[in-house]
Formats: sequence, C-alpha cells, structure tokens
Amino acid sequence: MLQKPFLALVGLISLVTLTAQARDELTYKRTEDVIYGHKFGTALTLDVFQPAAGNGCGVIFLVSGGWLSSRDTPKMVTISVDSIKLFLDAGYTVFAVVHGSQPKFTIPEIVQDLHRAVQFIRHNAAVYGVNPDRLGITGSSSGGQLGSGNQLG
Repeated sequence: MLQKPFLALVGLISLVTLTAQARDELTYKRTEDVIYGHKFGTALTLDVFQPAAGNGCGVIFLVSGGWLSSRDTPKMVTISVDSIKLFLDAGYTVFAVVHGSQPKFTIPEIVQDLHRAVQFIRHNAAVYGVNPDRLGITGSSSGGQLGSGNQLG
C-alpha cells in the first residue's frame, strides 16, 4: 500500500522538476558568437542572453579566469546559464564577453578588447532592448578584476 503513494510522489516530483527545467529554458534567448571586433585576424565574440521579460538594463559578464577567456575551455570560467541566471531572472540582458587571452595578449591588450565590447554593446543597445546608459559589468576571477576598475567606462 505504501509503495503506490510513494511512487506517485516520486512521479510528481519528477514532473515538477522537468516542468521547471523546461520553463527555465524558455525564459531567455541566447544568441551565440556575436562578433564585436577583430584582432590580428581573429574574431572577438560575445554571447547575448535576452530574458523573455527584459527590464531594459544590461550586464556585461566578463568570461575570464586567470587572464584566459573561452567559451568552453575546461577548468576555467566559461559561459554558462548557471553563472548568470540571477541576472536573467531579474530581467537583465547579459552580454557574455570573451576576450583575447594571455600569454598571446597582454593585460592592456585585453582591456582594449573590453573597450571594443562596451562600445559595440552601446552602439547596438537598441537591437538588444537595453538602454546604453544602463549597463553594469561583472565577472569572476580576472573577469571581476577587469570589471572592477573605471577603465571600461
């Protein structure tokens, strides 16, 4: 007798979990590999995450760890919805910026990449439904350090 209610409960929990996952997948649109500039024949890219109900503000998320930046390199900061979910849930459009990496590029060259990204985002703000004067910046590890200074204003 106890098994049937237990199985029903497990089934209900599974259904709720799958429904929540499906809802999360539908709450934003991801545009990958938007080119914001070129450097030495290499495209500089960002991904744009647009929430279903945007608030008109944007967050620039610097994808960087140990002065390395990549969309999918293991063991470093990568572009994942988990790292920006709080922003998306609050209605922010997120621009996940990938920059040139060390040792090929120096930190001042990386800062130049970020200037390009900010300029591109402001220039195309209307396309992504954000106010160019309502942008924030964040990141973790070296991305946080890059975003903490006033050099990107």
